[in-house]
Amino acid sequence: MSSYLRFSSALRQNDTFFQQAESAAIAADWATVVQLLQHYLEYLDAIGDRPDASEIGRLSHLAIAVLCEGDFQDRWDMAKLFPRLEALTAANPGHSQRLLLDPLIALLQDEEEDPDTRWFAARVLGEFRQPAVLQALIDLLKTAPAEDLRQMAATAIAGFGKMAIAPLSQLLQAPHTRLLAVQTLAQIREPGVVQPLMQVLRDPDAQVRAAALSAIGHVRNCQIPELLISALGDSSTAVRQVAVAELGFRTDLLPDYDLVSLIHPLLLDADPNVAQQAAIALGRLGTDAAASALYRVAHSSYPANSLRVHLVQALGWMGTPTALQYLHQLARQWSQDLGAVALLQATVQAMGHAEALELRWQVARHLVNLLHSDLPAVQTVAIKQAIALQLGNLGDLDALDPLAQLAADPDLGVKLHAIAALKRLSPDQGRQRLEALSRSSQLSEQTQQEVAIALAEW
Repeated sequence: MSSYLRFSSALRQNDTFFQQAESAAIAADWATVVQLLQHYLEYLDAIGDRPDASEIGRLSHLAIAVLCEGDFQDRWDMAKLFPRLEALTAANPGHSQRLLLDPLIALLQDEEEDPDTRWFAARVLGEFRQPAVLQALIDLLKTAPAEDLRQMAATAIAGFGKMAIAPLSQLLQAPHTRLLAVQTLAQIREPGVVQPLMQVLRDPDAQVRAAALSAIGHVRNCQIPELLISALGDSSTAVRQVAVAELGFRTDLLPDYDLVSLIHPLLLDADPNVAQQAAIALGRLGTDAAASALYRVAHSSYPANSLRVHLVQALGWMGTPTALQYLHQLARQWSQDLGAVALLQATVQAMGHAEALELRWQVARHLVNLLHSDLPAVQTVAIKQAIALQLGNLGDLDALDPLAQLAADPDLGVKLHAIAALKRLSPDQGRQRLEALSRSSQLSEQTQQEVAIALAEW
């Protein structure tokens, strides 16, 4: 036996452990109490021993005292030890109920107790899957005055899984507990939550409707698609936003439902958050029809520029040939307008999201052609920098010469972006192209100076 175990054994034989722990409790040295309890539990595990009911009672008393009187860290550390205390009572469940659960439930139910103490009691009790514990947590959910205490009760109840569905369903009947009940049911990944949540989809409270719809929108149930589609017309922006978001994940419905036609009108929703979510949803669907819907709205005169940015981002996430072609058309459109520089910059960035090798090659060609177009917005510093950045990321070596020419730009920011892109593509070939450019007899004196600066920056 190691010296540590011999020492711990001596502590137990002489009751020194309890003397030290209880002395530390009297002195309100709760960190020491936690440390002593942890060491004692480690010792019991090491020798495979189980204390008697009297000792478990004393351990429970010390643990409860820490929850009541310790600081946050002491309570947090103590809460993690309760499952190990319960394990000591495995041979006698009655001891667990009487010595551990009953004191914790009493603490939980004491309305005059500090809310933080009750919060920790709820957290600890969530580890005990006993009917009495579940009922105590349900009661707390109904009556707790503090939001964080109700949320902890909800989290603990959700851990009971299927066992908690019936009592939570009862809470759906009362308006003052309905929202929390829905939010708690939403945390339980069991088929049994679907029917209770479907019953509140017409609730007068929009928060209840939105929370319930969000919880069941992903479920593969024959009734869910129609419920989501119906919710697209809900008077609440929160409900519409949830409905369109959930439909964006339901590519499995595409063979049976024209989701693009259903979602398309919400791109022009009065609420910008709903419109943004509609753009994201169409981007996730990823079909050519979805790309066309995004392009038509972005190309039109209706949306604000903030929405147009989300539309081009959604096209970029698609990463399909059709989406790329629409982005190229939008880039050409906005390149002619100096007032559309921010939109053009977002479009260039979206084009750079292409992942397939063939598409990356096409994007590089589009960007090089755009760079050579001499259109007004393309000549701005922001767009030159954006194009240089994307050309460096796309990995097409045919972009070396255009980037070398950008490195001769008089703007230092453009120059540095172009140099970084050349180094990313091929450090050796990039420098060689710059050196070749510096020897060209067709360069103006100013351009020769800019190339020399680029080589010096290299």
